[in-house]
Amino acid sequence: MFNDLKGKIVLLNSPPDSGKDLAASCIKELTGAKHCEFKSTLFSVAKGITGLSHEDFFTIYNDRDKKEHPQPEFFGLSPREMMIWISEDVCKPKFGKLFFGKAAANQVDIEKGSVFSDSGFPDEVFPIADKYGAENIYVVRFNRHGSEFGNDSRDYLQPEDCPECVNFIDLKNDGDTIEPFVNQILQEIRSIQYDKEHLEQTFHAL
Repeated sequence: MFNDLKGKIVLLNSPPDSGKDLAASCIKELTGAKHCEFKSTLFSVAKGITGLSHEDFFTIYNDRDKKEHPQPEFFGLSPREMMIWISEDVCKPKFGKLFFGKAAANQVDIEKGSVFSDSGFPDEVFPIADKYGAENIYVVRFNRHGSEFGNDSRDYLQPEDCPECVNFIDLKNDGDTIEPFVNQILQEIRSIQYDKEHLEQTFHAL
C-alpha cells in the first residue's frame, strides 16, 4: 500500500448518488487514509433526539425511500428534514456557522491522510484549513451521469468561497467501476503535488 495522501485532506464534493461514499472507501483501501464525514456530529445529535439505536437509525436513514418521507420515529419529519433542521435551525444558530467544520477538523488524521465523503458547505472548510493548512486540502468536484444536488442543502464548493490556496480538481465519475475513477483522483493529487515541488525547486534555484 502506497500512501499518496499522507499530510493531505481530500474533500469529495458531488451530488447525491454520484459515488462519494464508494470512492472514499476505495481511497481508504488503496492509501490507508482515514474516511471521515462532516455529518457524523449530525448523526450523533439525531440519534440522541430519536432515541434510536445505531442500527435502527441507519436502517431507516439508508433506505432511500424512507429517507425522503416523514417517519414516526423522526417525529413526523423525513430523516433528511431532521438533519437539515438540526444543522440549520439548531446547531449553526446556537454555536455558529463553523460548528461542524470545527468538529470535522478533530476527526482528521493528518499522518495517514483523510478523505471526507460529504463536503458541500464552504463554512466547513475554514476550520480544517486553519488547523492543517489550506494548501493541504484537495476539493474533488464531480458528478455521475448528470447527477444534481436538487433538494440537497449542499452544493459545489467554489474557490472564491473557500480559503485561499485550497486545491480544486474537477472530474466525472461515469465509469462502470470505482477504482479507475479513484486512481484518477490520486493521479490528479500527485500532479498538483509534483507541480508545487517543481515550482519550489525552481524558486530556490534562482
